[in-house]
Amino acid sequence: MGGQGSSQQPEVIHPGEAAQAAVGTAGAGEMMSIANQPIEQYANLATTSALGPAEMQTQQALAARGALQGAQAQQDIQSRVDPMAYAQRQMRLKAATDRLGQLYGQDPTAFTYNAPGVYAVPGTSSLPGLTDLRNQGSAIASQLSTGAVDRSGSNPRLVGPAKPTLPALTQQGTYLV
Repeated sequence: MGGQGSSQQPEVIHPGEAAQAAVGTAGAGEMMSIANQPIEQYANLATTSALGPAEMQTQQALAARGALQGAQAQQDIQSRVDPMAYAQRQMRLKAATDRLGQLYGQDPTAFTYNAPGVYAVPGTSSLPGLTDLRNQGSAIASQLSTGAVDRSGSNPRLVGPAKPTLPALTQQGTYLV
């Protein structure tokens, strides 16, 4: 391999220098992690405040639908397994309810409860737009710092935006019932 290249020998890295570089790099990484933690928490708060209420409402609506379906299935199962016993229970319940209504002078059907909104899953029209979310995320991400070390791997420091400013969290109109 008789190529004509540089006659300069590669720089030898001594174990002490390698250790110093590793410590400096670890220090820069730790500084970066600590400096960025509040910004990451702020980003989580921004995302949660924008999407959390709809996510919670969706989970609750799906749980309510599941509970309703389970109750309806239980009634259906009872009426199929022993239709006569089911009919008797329903008649006794109606007779007792009618009798209590007579004793207290109340219409038993006046005591119903209906909340169809508990089964409603919010649509995407009530959510902030993806462009808005992305822009807010980019504005927050631009505030992140990076860790740096000098050529020898020592002197860890942070490199970040000159004037850190986080965007104000926009308060979306409520879409919860």
